[in-house]
Amino acid sequence: MTTNSNSLGTILLVDHSRGALAFQETILRRRDALIVTALAGSEGLQKARAERPQLIIFGYDLFDMTAPEFCREIREQEGTKGTSLLLICDREMPEHGDLCIAAGCNDIIYRPLQRRELDEKVERLTTIPVRRQLRTITKIEVSLEKNGRFVLARSVNISATGMLVEVDRVLSSEGQIRLHFYLPGDAKPLQVQAEILRAEFSGTMAKYGLRFVDITPDEKERVEHYVHRLRARELI
Repeated sequence: MTTNSNSLGTILLVDHSRGALAFQETILRRRDALIVTALAGSEGLQKARAERPQLIIFGYDLFDMTAPEFCREIREQEGTKGTSLLLICDREMPEHGDLCIAAGCNDIIYRPLQRRELDEKVERLTTIPVRRQLRTITKIEVSLEKNGRFVLARSVNISATGMLVEVDRVLSSEGQIRLHFYLPGDAKPLQVQAEILRAEFSGTMAKYGLRFVDITPDEKERVEHYVHRLRARELI
């Protein structure tokens, strides 16, 4: 069961219920993407390896495995570990969402499905912005603040519009994150709100692509100056 393919790539739907798959496909049919379906976790893994979807949307009961097992399998495979994962979960069973997030799931949506909310989550999880901004590799210690809790991360690269960070735990994609960090050679700290655009999982570390959402002109200029200074050194 598929729709016409296009530039947005592939979305894989995995659920043990044919009715649930048909309903999800009806909601997603108008999107410019190829929709592929699977009725069991093992079939979903097989199609994920073959189709290399941008996004997998799945329920908790996958007939021959649970959703956390499915997430771990996806994250352990070289060809699928970077695929975005969206769990459809019952609101009365929040522990199912917690287990999947811990196993590498990117986001959760609760039943009953609302078209607008599903569209927003699919859009965010399938859209990777074109990197027009100059980026450079750099290691900066970054403190991530969310809901009053702090996690230490390290940048992989940075631009004036965002950074890629690596951290030893799974982060919830809900809501924004506040970043606290110093640019080398700059005595004034930066505190910037950011949102998670994508996640990559490999071994014990997770990488998150973050986009700055409220960076001031002064902060942007300081980051741009730092990036260009490092790029100039790289070219020597």
